[in-house]
Amino acid sequence: MARSSVAIALGMILGAQAAHAKKTVEPVYQDPFDLAAGGASLTRASKEGTLFSNPALLHLASGFIRWIGSSTTLTINKESVNTARKFLPKSAGGSGGASSSNSSTTDSSTTNSSTEIVNDVLKNPVRVGWGEAISLLTRRVGGAFFSRFELDLGAHEYGPAGLPQIELQTESYNGFALGAPVPTPLSWLIFGVTAKYIMASEEYVSADLVDQTQVTKYSDPKMAKSLYSQNSGVGLDAAALLFFQGSSLDLTMAAKADDIGDTQLSGDSSGPKQLKQVTSAGLGLTLHTGADAIHLAADYRDIGNAYKQPLFKRIYAGTKVTLRQHLGVAAGFYQGYPSMGAEVDLFFLRLALTAYTRELGDHPGVAPRRMYMFSLSTGF
Repeated sequence: MARSSVAIALGMILGAQAAHAKKTVEPVYQDPFDLAAGGASLTRASKEGTLFSNPALLHLASGFIRWIGSSTTLTINKESVNTARKFLPKSAGGSGGASSSNSSTTDSSTTNSSTEIVNDVLKNPVRVGWGEAISLLTRRVGGAFFSRFELDLGAHEYGPAGLPQIELQTESYNGFALGAPVPTPLSWLIFGVTAKYIMASEEYVSADLVDQTQVTKYSDPKMAKSLYSQNSGVGLDAAALLFFQGSSLDLTMAAKADDIGDTQLSGDSSGPKQLKQVTSAGLGLTLHTGADAIHLAADYRDIGNAYKQPLFKRIYAGTKVTLRQHLGVAAGFYQGYPSMGAEVDLFFLRLALTAYTRELGDHPGVAPRRMYMFSLSTGF
């Protein structure tokens, strides 16, 4: 029963037609420590996140090499963790009694448990993802190969047709970015530019669980093609950074234009077909000593609201605290919810843990995904 329920559900998910795809105003790749600080990264970004947030920041590196290495991230939402913990195998109890009775009880328990798992998964949203980046960043130029993918599975007891409905959303971005700062005769003014090759796919499909016609459609492989196909194209970002440095206090202001002229994408995926040009601004304040620093930042993304998103999804704010360049803690305000995280630098190994909430609805509380992100980076 449980296996057939899963098969039907998956069949209907993949058999459904794509309804819409939606690009957000955020960079196509973000560092976990930046997300922990509320996603405010225009005036201070970590590792390869610099290329996508503000390439002008490369010029502020203390040494020639800012970062060389690789980063791997894994993400999962709180509901998925709770479901997994609920159904983890428990230690077996003592033996005894008739074997036939034990076998019957075990089979019944297994069946009930399997059915409960299916019901629990359908009731609670599941969001999982992973990311990978290999990068070389210097004070003059930086490049990175990157890939990230997230899958979101949710269900509603009553969909638009009044029937049980299941929804699947996927978000995939891969490619290469090459960025460089452009110094000016003014020591406090730096420009930056990033060229990028993007392979993108953002899909949303939904299906009624009792619609048998969609099961029939699933037998046609073409119906599922859009879920794994990607569109590709070349884009350009440009940024400006005003950096006023003091003995213990720095002031930073940033302006950024992403996907200048709209990045056009082509391919077999239903979307996105273009990444719209957006303009953003950021403000940062840093209190520092020789080895410790507190960075306060706020970003206002997509000032012209090209993506028609609510205001809470376009304002990001947070704080990063770094101690002796080996320990960092961060907290912020991300999509209407608090975010937090920590990073430990063990010379050639960096570990980071971030907790934040992704809101899929049009205002906080509609469809939140409370996410945990773990990152392992090797390099220097």
